[in-house]
Amino acid sequence: MSEEQIKIESQREINDSFPKLVVYSSIAIIIYLFAKMVFVPLGKNLSVAGISTSSIISVIAIFTILILLWSILREIRDICNAIGGLLALNLGREGADDDEVMHYQKAVKGFVYVFVVVIVFMFIGSLLIEISQGAAGLLLILIFIWAVITLYSAGMAISAEIEATASELAKKMEKNTTEKVETDY
Repeated sequence: MSEEQIKIESQREINDSFPKLVVYSSIAIIIYLFAKMVFVPLGKNLSVAGISTSSIISVIAIFTILILLWSILREIRDICNAIGGLLALNLGREGADDDEVMHYQKAVKGFVYVFVVVIVFMFIGSLLIEISQGAAGLLLILIFIWAVITLYSAGMAISAEIEATASELAKKMEKNTTEKVETDY
């Protein structure tokens, strides 16, 4: 992809995905707030077939938020890919190639996904505690393990680009030094 194509595609993705991200996130937050502040407290002393109504409401809210999270993550992926492409153009080596763009995209997605999942856990975890504290604790441990792996992978993607940029700079410096030595003699 040419630099101009990357810029155009990145801008288009940001313009398309950001409003959707705001809408999906707002809906998820509103559902969470109504569930946590209105319906779960109202269902505390009620039960259906021996199951606490607040637990049933929490499960429904969790599933609804997870469905919205799927849409949110699609939009975040598109935005992260756009940001990664722009970073490759502005921070990377001259003439950003597809591998370089993919490395920046992977790094941006990794860091942002971890941030988003932690925020989502704050919402879902507080609802999951209504059902089972053990399940909430186990989910947090699994999220932490995933976050470590994802952040390591994102760091390695950036490391590959730092290495390549350093190598390119060293070659340029070597070339300039060689040319200067040849002109001095």
